[in-house]
Amino acid sequence: MYTNILEIMSKVPERPKGGKRTPFYWWRRFKSHKNLPYRATLINKIRNGDFEYPILFKQADWELEWMKQDQKVFIKEYKGYDYTQDSLYHDIERRYIKRYNLLFKDAHHQELDRLNRLVENLSDEFTIKKTLIREWMDTFTGTTEQLYYYCARKKGININSKKILDNSWKQ
Repeated sequence: MYTNILEIMSKVPERPKGGKRTPFYWWRRFKSHKNLPYRATLINKIRNGDFEYPILFKQADWELEWMKQDQKVFIKEYKGYDYTQDSLYHDIERRYIKRYNLLFKDAHHQELDRLNRLVENLSDEFTIKKTLIREWMDTFTGTTEQLYYYCARKKGININSKKILDNSWKQ
């Protein structure tokens, strides 16, 4: 799963054409991540990617790349004297910057929400103070699943037993 996400994030994809969009999120071109239900175990939510870095940041960067591509096409086909003075050239930039700003704003909200939910869920799972978990998260360099087992180890839980139990649970 992680290699697929890294592969997607490393290159700019083709811009999606058309598609059914909701008027409430018109600026999003791709489907959103589907979180597991509330009753799912924390480890399954972590493995599903419910607390990972939002791909919306990368999608916002793609918007800037697509803007540059459209501007290059406009310049190539431009028949006037100075393309920088043409309002159509600036309209291209306005459209993409508007979408970029909205995606970036959504990404910040989503990232903050995911981090807060992760702290709350880890705190509830292991009965550890939220401030302590936040301190660990500031200096932790591993994955979210490794953080989960780090919290278990700090609480005094046998990690091998915890991994066996976590693998035996179904979603």
